[in-house]
Amino acid sequence: MRLFIAVEVPEGIRGKMGALARELPEDGLSKVKTENMHFTLKFLGEVEKAKIVEIKKILHLVEFSPFSVRMRGVGGFPNASYARVIWAGAESEGMEELARKVHTALVELFEGDKFSPHLTLARVKKKVELKQFLNKHKDEEFGEFTVDKFVLFESKLQPSGPEYRKLVEFPAKE
Repeated sequence: MRLFIAVEVPEGIRGKMGALARELPEDGLSKVKTENMHFTLKFLGEVEKAKIVEIKKILHLVEFSPFSVRMRGVGGFPNASYARVIWAGAESEGMEELARKVHTALVELFEGDKFSPHLTLARVKKKVELKQFLNKHKDEEFGEFTVDKFVLFESKLQPSGPEYRKLVEFPAKE
């Protein structure tokens, strides 16, 4: 199974992000479906079903308190001049701390990767002029929300794009 660990984004914020993505050109981009928008804490990749029970047990031990996330600005990876991914930013010490805890908990099972809190709006398929969009929204505020759980998702790649299925939720410890 292809798995990842993520923070869900509330419907109101997803709606704002969907409206933002609609400002992007149609040609040359693959936009993320609004219902699929999330913050990936850790991508696990292909995982044997037998390992999932162990992953769930480990993730149940991750303790965190609810925290807020402020959605602010847009950008591109690896950089704005040569973007392969267009994203909306998040400001949250809690999100970075949670990602670090998830990584540390799973470090013996999965390799590390650098965490950069962002919500993917679109993937660039061919060179597109994005400078105006990026400049217009680089410091824009998109709202704030509280995170009180994270989720282990399965991702199934389909011709129409990925489909995500929740496997288990891990609530904050109040």
